[in-house]
Amino acid sequence: MNILKTCALCTALIAGVNYALAADYEFVASVNGAPITKGLLDLNLKGAISQGQKDSPELRKAITEELINRELIAQAAIKEGLEKSIDLPDQITQLKQNLLLQAYLENHFKKEPITDAKLREEYDKQKKLMGDNSTAIQYKVSQIILPTESEALGVIARLQKGESFSKLAKETSIDNASKEQGGQIGWILPQQILRPISDVMVNLNKGAVNNSPIPIQGGWVVIKVEDKRTMKVPTFEESKNQIRQALVQQYLQETVKRL
Repeated sequence: MNILKTCALCTALIAGVNYALAADYEFVASVNGAPITKGLLDLNLKGAISQGQKDSPELRKAITEELINRELIAQAAIKEGLEKSIDLPDQITQLKQNLLLQAYLENHFKKEPITDAKLREEYDKQKKLMGDNSTAIQYKVSQIILPTESEALGVIARLQKGESFSKLAKETSIDNASKEQGGQIGWILPQQILRPISDVMVNLNKGAVNNSPIPIQGGWVVIKVEDKRTMKVPTFEESKNQIRQALVQQYLQETVKRL
């Protein structure tokens, strides 16, 4: 039974299928002796239904044929020795982590679901921060975070001499999340960033850099406003999925801190 379980998992991994470790090992097909389990079929069927397809004998047949085709290709790849180029132990570890993460989230939000009321509360909070306006100004911002004020002043001086903001961000910034992108943090609203930074940001022209370092907890910030644009504030219905994802990410961050 363990051999079949491992075989099915590896086959699903090579095929790019999110294979859950099901206890049900009823087979729906066999490809040169390799089983296609009912659990694997059900997992793919669930994915298809979640994307709007309707459960039917025709859909089940199509998915079964697709799984057979994938297994045939996987077997051909193994015969050619291509599995040697894949780090299966690490891939399986990552797959296991992803599945456990998904199970952890599903378990939590089953007990504490994100209701429409919670989504509406978060939407109203964000809209209030924007002043309940139908439009808002977004800023495309890049940042460099330095550990000391003197280092931040040194970077500003180099920028004023014409050095590249992106280059200096990669060389000097202590913010690992943005330095690899040349300091870019993308399009943001003023309320989405720390108040000391937003107060400076909204008063900078397009292409401008602040002349004085901005003090924050743990460092000093130099920012550049790459661009500005007016955006229409989305409706609640348009925002629901994005807000839901933000709440899930917030829960994950809180959980990591707690752990």
